[in-house]
Amino acid sequence: MRTLLTLIFIAGFMSVAAQMPIEVKIESRPSSLGIQTAFEVLIPQATTNDAIDLWKKTIIPGGLFKKEPKMEKVKDEWIVNNVLISDITNLPLNVFTQVTSFPGNIYVRIFLQSEGGFLGSSGSSPETTDAAVRFIRNYAVDLYRKTVEKELKVEQKNLKELENDLSKLTKQNKSYNRKISEAQKDERELKVEAVQNEELLKNQENVIELDNPEGKGKTYQEQLEKQAKDTEKDLNKAQKSQKKFNRKVNKNEKAQREKSNEIEKQKIRVEEVKTKLNNIR
Repeated sequence: MRTLLTLIFIAGFMSVAAQMPIEVKIESRPSSLGIQTAFEVLIPQATTNDAIDLWKKTIIPGGLFKKEPKMEKVKDEWIVNNVLISDITNLPLNVFTQVTSFPGNIYVRIFLQSEGGFLGSSGSSPETTDAAVRFIRNYAVDLYRKTVEKELKVEQKNLKELENDLSKLTKQNKSYNRKISEAQKDERELKVEAVQNEELLKNQENVIELDNPEGKGKTYQEQLEKQAKDTEKDLNKAQKSQKKFNRKVNKNEKAQREKSNEIEKQKIRVEEVKTKLNNIR
């Protein structure tokens, strides 16, 4: 237990140390309207589909009784015109969004165009630019959090499956041990029966020799001999059954040890993801 807690602590520390901060940068980037000022943010683990889906919900909340602007994809951009994002400005905006996917992360690039030009450019309001940075960063943090929540669910599901596998192995092992006990009981009873058969055969041989020298009564002796052979056969079967299920028990117990090790590693993995999730700011 102490080893597990130590490993979890180390894994958690490494996760925190390695966690990438969510930072929105303002850069000049190519767009469908030429080189323009963009708000750019790197988001670990996220996918393009999830990024666009959440972005659409973030800037177009939707409603039952009013017509909302629509987001359309044109080539490599998702465009929505005349959308009002009150957390940034009271003026309507044209929003151009680009997503570039790399192994392990995505870059989301957002161009915000108002009637006065693109936000973040040298001529735009610093207050509005700051508001746009905060808004986009909150979106990126939300996306990253949702992505890690999905990851946590997957890791917890994997842990549950491993624990179920161990439970099945435990039940299987109980079944094997029960069969061993039954075979041992059969063996004890058959050994007693074998001794009794041996005594009966000896007594029958003496009876035939003394009282029936002409060999009458052999039929009963043959029955006793057959019974003795059947008992011996059943005894061998019970002993073989024990050996077979002992081998199964040994194999099962090895599998249980391996599965337990997998579970401990998976528990550490779950704690790592929990730590990562709790440290998303």
